[in-house]
Amino acid sequence: MENIRKFIFDTDIGPDCDDCGALAIMDTYHKAGKIELLGVTHCTSDKLGVNVIAAIHDHFGVSTPIGQTDREGFLATATKYTKPVSELYLQNHPAPAYETALPLLRRLLAENRHVTMVFVGPLNNMKDLLRSGGDGISPLTGEELIRQSVDQVIVMGGDFEFFDHKEYNIECDVEAAQLMSEKCAAPIIYCGHEAGRDVMTGATLEACPDDHPVKLSYYYYLDGKYIRNSWDLVTVYYAVEPELEKWILSDECSVRFHDDGRTVVSEGTGARYVRYADERELEGILNEIIAK
Repeated sequence: MENIRKFIFDTDIGPDCDDCGALAIMDTYHKAGKIELLGVTHCTSDKLGVNVIAAIHDHFGVSTPIGQTDREGFLATATKYTKPVSELYLQNHPAPAYETALPLLRRLLAENRHVTMVFVGPLNNMKDLLRSGGDGISPLTGEELIRQSVDQVIVMGGDFEFFDHKEYNIECDVEAAQLMSEKCAAPIIYCGHEAGRDVMTGATLEACPDDHPVKLSYYYYLDGKYIRNSWDLVTVYYAVEPELEKWILSDECSVRFHDDGRTVVSEGTGARYVRYADERELEGILNEIIAK
C-alpha cells in the first residue's frame, strides 16, 4: 500500500456507541484501499471491547492487530452493549487474539513512518506511550518514536466553543491530555465536542441485518433506538478526508487543559481544531458509510 496514508486508531469502545460507527468508517476506508489501518488499540479495562472490535472488523472484512490497555478498573463497568454484542459474536467465533496496547503501539511506530494516530477516547494509551522508554522493540523512547514516525495526531477531545465545558474524554484522564499537549512532537488536530454534538447519525442502521455489529451496538446502547451524536465519527471522517472544502480548520494555536478538564486555547503553535461547515450534509455522508 505505497503512498497510502497509515493509521493507528485508539478507541474507548464501551462508554458510548459512536466509537463503533467511527471504527466502521476506518474499516470501510481500509477495505477500499484508501488508507492502511495498521492496528486498533482499546483504552478501557473492559476487555469485552476487544470482541466488539473483532466483530466489526469481521463484518467489514478487515484484519489488524488489536491492542488492549493493561490498566485495571478504568471504565470497566461500561458494558451496556459490549456484553451482548460480545456474547453474540462468540457464539460463532473464537475469542480474538490481542496484544497489550503499549508494546503494540511501540512496534507499529518502530516499523512504520508517516503515521496518523487517531484517538477517540481518553488518552491513557497515549500517556503510556509518551512515558515509555527504550526496550527490545526500539531503543527510542515513546516521545522519540512519535517524533520519528507520526505525521499528526487527531483527537476527539476538548470543547472549542464552550470553554467552561469539561469534555468527557479529557476529564476521564486529565493528566494524559495534559501530557499529550505538552510532550507530543507531532502536530495535533482536535475535533472538539462541538464538532460532532449536532451531527446526528445512526438512522440508517435500522434497516441493516440484525447481526450487523454496529447496528447491535447502537441498539443496545440506545435502548432500541439508533440515532446518536457523532463525535467520534466526525473525528475519523476528518482523519480520512481532510482535504474536503467544507472543513473549517482553525489557525495554529496552543491547546492546554486545566486540571479540571477545561480546554484552554492561546496563541502559539502545535495544534488546531476543526469542524464541518454543513452538518446536515455530513450526517448523510456518515449515515451512508456506517450502514454498509
